[in-house]
Amino acid sequence: MKKKFFIGLFIVVAVCFAAYTYIVFNSSLPVYKPQQNLQAPIEIPSKAIISFKEAEAIDKPMVIMFYVDWCGYCRKYMPVFGEFADKYKNKYSFVAVNCDNPDNTELVEKFHIMGFPSLFISDKKIEHRFSLNMASTAEKTIMKEELDNYLKVREKFFK
Repeated sequence: MKKKFFIGLFIVVAVCFAAYTYIVFNSSLPVYKPQQNLQAPIEIPSKAIISFKEAEAIDKPMVIMFYVDWCGYCRKYMPVFGEFADKYKNKYSFVAVNCDNPDNTELVEKFHIMGFPSLFISDKKIEHRFSLNMASTAEKTIMKEELDNYLKVREKFFK
């Protein structure tokens, strides 16, 4: 009984190995190649996106995106962030912070950045900052709601 089991097991393993080697060495399946160079710097898509120091000098709340060049999600979201920067430039200062840049280490630590992209609204008028719903990186409507809701709350707070 045991002998038949081990013979059957050997045959199954041998067939699986043969199939695997055939697929690996004789397959015409395309090899995955990333479509983007994840080592290249992410291009900032809008002139409305400014540095943190510039934004601190302006009396508007800041929308801050913390990113790294090697993050695929950051690359995908940066053009959307640029669209919002252009649309809301009169109401918010939009800031993009590259977390791999040694000049930004103190800022990254101050905001306790643990993942990428990370989005925050920071308002020096009320000395408060909060993290935006991460679903806003997937859905433009959620990001729009978050930005509009914050402006409504801020308006009520300063009436």
